[in-house]
Amino acid sequence: MLDTAVPIKTAAGRSEVADRRLKLGSRQRVLLIAINGEHVLRELRVQFRSLGDVDALLAELVAAGLVGVVDGAAAASAPAVAEAAIAAEAEIAPVPLARQFMNESVVANLGLRAFLFTLKIERCYTKQELSDLLPEYRRVLAKSLDAEAVAAFSARAEALIARI
Repeated sequence: MLDTAVPIKTAAGRSEVADRRLKLGSRQRVLLIAINGEHVLRELRVQFRSLGDVDALLAELVAAGLVGVVDGAAAASAPAVAEAAIAAEAEIAPVPLARQFMNESVVANLGLRAFLFTLKIERCYTKQELSDLLPEYRRVLAKSLDAEAVAAFSARAEALIARI
C-alpha cells in the first residue's frame, strides 16, 4: 500500500469496535480503534511500529472487511470522505472507545504484565477518570516502549479522551 493511503473504518469495523464479536488480537484491535480516516498509512506505521508489521495488521483488517483504504490524494481532494469517516467515528460511544484503546494498547505492548493496570482502566467511566490515568498509562507503556512510541500512543489516547 502507498504511504499516502488513508485507512478508513467500514461499517463492519465500527460495529466490531463497539461489539467485539470477532476474535481480533490486541494488536489488530489497537490499530482498528486508532484508524479514524485522519491519518495516512505512513503516520500509522510510525506511531504503531511497536506493534510489529503494521502493513500486515492492516492487510488482515482489510481482508476481514473492517477497514477500507482510500488513496491519500483522493481523500485530500475530497474532504467529504474524511469528514464522513470522522462523523461515523462519533457514533461509537467515546468513553468505551478511549478505554478500549488504552486497554488494548497496554496489553499489546506488555502482555500479562499489564493486568493490574487494565483493571484500573476498566473502572474508569468518565473523561476525568481516564484523564487522571494518563500519567500512569505513559509510565506503564514506558516499561516496554521508547519515548517516541509512548508519546504516539499517549497522543492518540488523549485525542480519544478529548472527544468525550
